[in-house]
Amino acid sequence: MPTQAEKAVSLVSSIAALLVVTGALAGCGGGGGDDGDDVDAGTRDAQVSGIDGGRRDSGPPVDAMAPPSCEGVSCEPFEYCFEGECAPYPPCAGDGTCRAGSTCHARYCVPDDVDVDGDGSPAGEDCDETDPEKSPLLDEICDGDDEDCDTNVDEGDPAAICEYYPGGGVCIDGSCGCPSGTFDLDRTVPGCECAAMPDLGQGVTCETAIDLGDFPDSPGRTHVVTGNVLPDDRVVWYRFTATDVADTTCDNFHVRAQLMTNPDDTFEITVSRGSCGGVACPGPATPTIDYSWATDFRGDVGGVVSGQCPCWASPTAPSDAAAHCTDDTATFFVRVRRRPGAALSCATYALEISNGMYDS
Repeated sequence: MPTQAEKAVSLVSSIAALLVVTGALAGCGGGGGDDGDDVDAGTRDAQVSGIDGGRRDSGPPVDAMAPPSCEGVSCEPFEYCFEGECAPYPPCAGDGTCRAGSTCHARYCVPDDVDVDGDGSPAGEDCDETDPEKSPLLDEICDGDDEDCDTNVDEGDPAAICEYYPGGGVCIDGSCGCPSGTFDLDRTVPGCECAAMPDLGQGVTCETAIDLGDFPDSPGRTHVVTGNVLPDDRVVWYRFTATDVADTTCDNFHVRAQLMTNPDDTFEITVSRGSCGGVACPGPATPTIDYSWATDFRGDVGGVVSGQCPCWASPTAPSDAAAHCTDDTATFFVRVRRRPGAALSCATYALEISNGMYDS
């Protein structure tokens, strides 16, 4: 029976023989033991002994690999890139719940130096990172909102914040416009610099014409009214009663309505004698700027002898030289309007109404 020493020697010999066989298989040269040109000849021992050497596939050490890059990664608003992946910013419940260096916007703690909405104002300064139309860098406009992030709405000069609005006006309840009866016609002047004359609601129809009172022909009376007939599609009606005082020799009755001031030939009038007829006033077919109806003459008018100066009281018979002195008292209606196509402006007309002040 082999001794313990002999067994040990035998085991060593067996291991040595196994290593020789293993080496031959690893070489795979097929030429016996000659491996001088074998690619692995000089590295066999290193390969066998280097299995746990901390290297893998001849690459860099495992612990030296770089993390994934964020270059070219595009994330949604309120997300940021971390190791090549998009992740949301930490949640928040309101102001004061984010750590120092970040501010709560849309329930996310956004770093103070990040500009989510791209309006040029970072989260630490912006009042709303979800809206690029709100920033401390913006001017306030009239819309019922806070554009400049100062917690005030539509503050400032009501005319100045509507300066660049297409229709001009002043800021009223979040909108640019003009109060009823006022207009912004000159854009070089901020605000609603022009007021309707006469007031809106006055003289809208013949039936509601502005009453100027009585105009007796003796000793005569004259009166001037002004206006601008705004808005553009408006007309203004006036009414007056021309009184014919009793005469025995010559009638001084001479009604006249004329535009004394008419900037840029903007306005025109029509005049009717009588009544509105329940709906509208009949009048001359062609508008004018100067209208007269008179009896203070005696002569041929369209082939007919007309006029009452001189005139005789009844029962004296009329003749070509003299007529009966009759009472021609009547109510007159004058309509003023802007000529079609006339430029819109705040310039005013001056309309003179008279009786007994002019001679035919």
